[in-house]
Amino acid sequence: MKKILALLTPLLMVLSANAQIEKAKKYLELKAWAKAQSMAAKEVTKDKNAAEWWYIKASAEYEMSRMDKYRGGKVNYLRECAKSAIKARQKDEAGKYLDDYQVWMKGITIQNNKEAMAAFAQASYARSIQMFRNSFLLTGDTIAYGMLGLSYVKDKQELEGVKIMKTVANWNFDAWSAGNCPGSYVREAFEVLSNFYISKNNADSALEYTTMGLQVFPLNLILKKNARFLLSNEIDAKSLMGYNADYIEAVNRALGYFPADTQFLYAQNFYFLRKIGNLSSAKPWNEATDAVLQFYKLKSRAVSSGVVNSTDQFLIKDSTAFLFKLLDYFLRRNNPATIAFCFRQWYPVQMKLPAMDEAVYENLLKSPPDNISRKMVSILFADAREDYPKNKKITQYRLDYFNRWTAKPVRRTELYLQQEMCDALTADFPADKKLKSTLQQLLWNCTDSAIAEATMYTAWKYLNRMLNDFPAAPKLSELHLRVAKADFKNRYFETRIGYSTVKGIKIPNTGWNGNSKTCTPGSLPDTTLYKVVDRINYFRQNAGIKTAMVLNREQTEKAQAAATMFAPKGIFTREAKPATHACYSQDAAEAALHAQAILEPNPAQCVTVFMDDKKSDEMINRRAILNPAGRQMGFGCAENNSVFWLLDLRPNPDSAYYKTHFVTWPSRFCPKMLLMDKWSFSMDADLKDATVSITDESGAKVDAVVSLQAAPQLKLQTLVFKPAVDMGEKAAGTTWKVKVTLKNKKVYDYSVSSF
Repeated sequence: MKKILALLTPLLMVLSANAQIEKAKKYLELKAWAKAQSMAAKEVTKDKNAAEWWYIKASAEYEMSRMDKYRGGKVNYLRECAKSAIKARQKDEAGKYLDDYQVWMKGITIQNNKEAMAAFAQASYARSIQMFRNSFLLTGDTIAYGMLGLSYVKDKQELEGVKIMKTVANWNFDAWSAGNCPGSYVREAFEVLSNFYISKNNADSALEYTTMGLQVFPLNLILKKNARFLLSNEIDAKSLMGYNADYIEAVNRALGYFPADTQFLYAQNFYFLRKIGNLSSAKPWNEATDAVLQFYKLKSRAVSSGVVNSTDQFLIKDSTAFLFKLLDYFLRRNNPATIAFCFRQWYPVQMKLPAMDEAVYENLLKSPPDNISRKMVSILFADAREDYPKNKKITQYRLDYFNRWTAKPVRRTELYLQQEMCDALTADFPADKKLKSTLQQLLWNCTDSAIAEATMYTAWKYLNRMLNDFPAAPKLSELHLRVAKADFKNRYFETRIGYSTVKGIKIPNTGWNGNSKTCTPGSLPDTTLYKVVDRINYFRQNAGIKTAMVLNREQTEKAQAAATMFAPKGIFTREAKPATHACYSQDAAEAALHAQAILEPNPAQCVTVFMDDKKSDEMINRRAILNPAGRQMGFGCAENNSVFWLLDLRPNPDSAYYKTHFVTWPSRFCPKMLLMDKWSFSMDADLKDATVSITDESGAKVDAVVSLQAAPQLKLQTLVFKPAVDMGEKAAGTTWKVKVTLKNKKVYDYSVSSF
């Protein structure tokens, strides 16, 4: 009997426990919440692993928390029900009982989330962290987990928050991809991750989560702002590696998110226009045609999808109009090969022709329509002449067209086109004397036009052609003098930099924004930079050098750093060191090694001082400016000094020219104020034992002491001579004749006239 009782006891206990569970569940059914809670509280005290009793306790406490009579008492049933619910989930890992109590568990979660949100809104983040964690433990609620991560971020536990947000973002993205649970997406997860990785300069991760987020939340302003920032930076970074497939891929990805964005549309245009220009200039025209087609497809698709941007002239759906816009774009930028290519693309489509072949060209150029511009016609003749060199008809058509064109009054802007066509025609018709005289007149007119437009670089280009090709042209000296006077006005007088007086001290108005006291190199405005470059080129081109110097931005920055470094102490040295110069930098030291420093803060005035070069027998500063091989220069200035990087020692691409032509200062026509005491004559020739004689207008000899100054680093040897009289005292219009005789008996004569 005892054995039977021993065997039955566990069964009886289970039956009793089940009966108690059923009784408690009946209380829940009858809404006898207090009785159910009381029973459950006793049972979990006896057995803390009794999962279902924890569910019953949580359910009853939840209902009691909603009743007025239990609110404000000693027991906070809202808090208690959450604790009990968490215990239930912990003890019921497999979810055996969850379905029976799902309604109450969901209610507890919702109520807990409300309380958590209230705590979050009150910036009580420690409390919201605990409550959102409870909600997540109860039902695995995605929103609760997202808010838990956000609470960590707000509580300055950033790494913990980011870790959670990664999980939430991936859940959200996977659910969005599958089309599930749209109401549970947490936008803050993507915002937090985007901002976090941007702050850490981790562009790849920032862009990954930003673009993921924009797919789920395409209108999110924070993500859109971050995406524009990140994509702009990516495009800039790609551009440093070249405008290649990676670059345009980044641009097109940006346009996928911002299809009407002006910046990204312009970047797309720049890529294709540059590619079309390069390919058509090199004449792999099949590749250029492919680029045009690809460009057009992208633009027409954008228009078809509703993209509107009035600033993008290439957003065109009609292919003929697109090709015309492309032609018009390159016409405005004067790239003849690309203009001809674009015309070949557009014209057959416009005229409904199968292709642009020799017969089409011949028919078009026999009598070009009036609605085609002179510039376009000139380019088409040149293109046809290159592609069909044996076609005598096209060659004759060009001469006929030119003769008709020049027989009528011409606008100033067409002079340069006429001159280019005349050059080409003289090669085709070398015996045509009328063409030669017309070319001479056109070169004169182009020079005259450039003087009127104050474009002195252009004026010298055409004047040099006149001096070389037509040295005996009537009144050529008068034209030369006019160029010299206009150049003095435009590139010397108007490039002066004035002064302001501050506390009794004259300060040049350079616009420098640095400060040597804080070792801030700063920079000079473009207005100052190009004034100085113009003044340097004034001296170069008047002295007889054909090519102008250009500004090297890197050398300019380094020279500026050197001027700032020298300013506090004014100690000029080729070997600057941190120990001797407080504002030392590697850039400054490099400039100090190569450049020339001068105790003068007005850089325009420095150029004149360098040309005068009174303190140097070798006249290295003048010769650096008048070095034909010199192509690039840089300079900077500070409070009390300027630094010029002038010496350019690269090989001279036009060295043969200076074996028969010389460089002199004073120039052929020189303002009185710039005659200077020391005169110089340079050539790529052996000037050893050369003699120099100077005579005035009466034929009287002017004595001068002559010395040969050779510099191994400079290609041209230089004779330096100082006339024994003050040339500046002579009246304007005075002319001196200079004769240089080399030891091989070659003689070079030139004159200097003052104005």
